[in-house]
Amino acid sequence: MSRHQLLSMLGIVAVMGLFSACDMMGGLYDDTITGGDDRPDVPVVEQREGQYYIDATSYTKWVYINMHGDSLAITVADISTEDHTETGAPEEWDYAHHRYDVKTNDGSVVMTDCHSIEQLEAMGLPAETAWTKDEYSEQSITVDMSHMLEGYLDYAPGFKNREAGRWLNVDTSTMPPIYTMYDNVMLYRFKDGTFAAVQLVNYMSTDRYQTKGWMTVNYKYPIFTNQ
Repeated sequence: MSRHQLLSMLGIVAVMGLFSACDMMGGLYDDTITGGDDRPDVPVVEQREGQYYIDATSYTKWVYINMHGDSLAITVADISTEDHTETGAPEEWDYAHHRYDVKTNDGSVVMTDCHSIEQLEAMGLPAETAWTKDEYSEQSITVDMSHMLEGYLDYAPGFKNREAGRWLNVDTSTMPPIYTMYDNVMLYRFKDGTFAAVQLVNYMSTDRYQTKGWMTVNYKYPIFTNQ
């Protein structure tokens, strides 16, 4: 083999090695995005948006929402009226509904002034925002309304996010109660640093009965991926 042929072969090997290294590193760069110095790298997920419609009428159930999987996942868990324990909660979740209450998985929420997700995207990520995290209370979640005429309700301890719960105000000072819905887009910041837009557009069933507690929600995740 001539010196010229040897150098040519070595060059081909080097190029093949370079492509192999790029293939290996390509998987790494496909799996994460850099969020900047102020937040860690987070998993890349396929952007999804749309609307979900859930039955949140029960006082003894949590409806869990997970936006981080291959598709939007909804799981229902039960709350015991005997000892207030919960069964059926998923390991991975982002936030959950209990009728009009909301809790997050170590996230935080802000109600924006926007009345559509498109408007929020055009406005951009709020520069200075007071994010609200969940709060714990021994009497947090109403699980039994049957004793209302006797002057008390049964509550379970737990966390809920009061900012997220602002999407529907229920005034019980009059009978029947007065329901005031706010369609302001809620901006969720999840524990991995990603953001989601969540907007309540109806709190009643879409059939002729218009049963309260059926939640129609617009969403988009992730948003502001370059922030």
